[in-house]
Amino acid sequence: MSGPLSGVRVVEITMFQQGPVAGRSLADLGADVIKVEPREGDPARGFMRVIGATVGLKGNNYYFESNNRNKRSIALNLKSPQGKEVFLKLIDTADVFLTNMSIAAPAKIGIGPDDLMKRNPRLIYAHSSGWGRKGPDAEDLSFDYTGIARSGLMMCAGEKGSPPAQMLPGMGDQVGGLMLAWAVTAALYGREKTGRGQLVDTSLMGSIIALTGLILDAPAMLNQEYPREIRSEAGNPMYNHYRCSDDRWIAVAHLQPERYWPAFCKAMEIPELEHDPRFNTVEARGKNSPELIAILDGKFASRPRDQWIRRLNEHGCICTPVQSLTEVTRDPQAFANNYIIEVDHPEWGRLRQTGFPWDFSETPASWSRRAPHLGEHTDEIMLELGYSKEEIERLKE
Repeated sequence: MSGPLSGVRVVEITMFQQGPVAGRSLADLGADVIKVEPREGDPARGFMRVIGATVGLKGNNYYFESNNRNKRSIALNLKSPQGKEVFLKLIDTADVFLTNMSIAAPAKIGIGPDDLMKRNPRLIYAHSSGWGRKGPDAEDLSFDYTGIARSGLMMCAGEKGSPPAQMLPGMGDQVGGLMLAWAVTAALYGREKTGRGQLVDTSLMGSIIALTGLILDAPAMLNQEYPREIRSEAGNPMYNHYRCSDDRWIAVAHLQPERYWPAFCKAMEIPELEHDPRFNTVEARGKNSPELIAILDGKFASRPRDQWIRRLNEHGCICTPVQSLTEVTRDPQAFANNYIIEVDHPEWGRLRQTGFPWDFSETPASWSRRAPHLGEHTDEIMLELGYSKEEIERLKE
């Protein structure tokens, strides 16, 4: 069974994460994604060494494996006329060209939008950058860290008055890659109507702004920033997280607190507070939230998390565990929906990976191959382009 993008060919020149994630997402959906790499390869192949970490696995590191599964790799020297010719023949067969080079870089080596779309008018030229194609900073370099800093994401976490939150790496690049893949699928649909390709542009900045749209629309529309809360002073104590006796956390989420307050009091074994004038309305609970949160802290600290989850569920309340990252990778709900998958890697054996954020009843996404070794499919792809074995050997020399 093939994915919804079966028959679509994507040629990518990408590195690190934002661009590769876009290509991987398209490959997960069935596209034939060909990763064009220089002879030294995507620097992400050595990324774990760059950050001074080790993974204890043979072959590709997990970072490269995660971002490049389901692809084929061809190694080309685009600085040589012969390598450039092979690349352009690939573009002739492509539906999509994907890159996350800096804005000006492709044109400098003769593979900018004008160059490639003149050669292949049906080509979707998809470019993910740091800051977008326009504006005074369009050509500035960027990485995930600069994107989440400038786009406000670091101020969406942590408590009021604390420094900008130290985010775990890769989230900006990840959403940037997903945003670009989304844009590519829309452009492919548009091409079905017009018969012509187009330039598609996304960026770290634009993607993270879209991610935080609800939060950013407060200062944009009201000229008032969405406040960072302090957990112990949350305005709605029934929309908060609490530590249990086993040192694990639980989140309760009631955006209609008046509806759930009686059941919540029963579940938490505080029936005497249901009609207490300090807490019996939304306004009263907000005014006296530190006092109520202190009471709830004491209650939750009296039992393990699983017991509280059972009690809250029995009373129809809305709650969930605050999971560690490892717990997420073992969550049966995530497995049931293929958000986390298990695969048989030919070199690493049976392992878990993040899966797919969408499902299709007739053409599901799938894992079909590990990330490619550098240039692993060079001969295979060049044979598809019409080169003979003798010509391939001469080009290698």
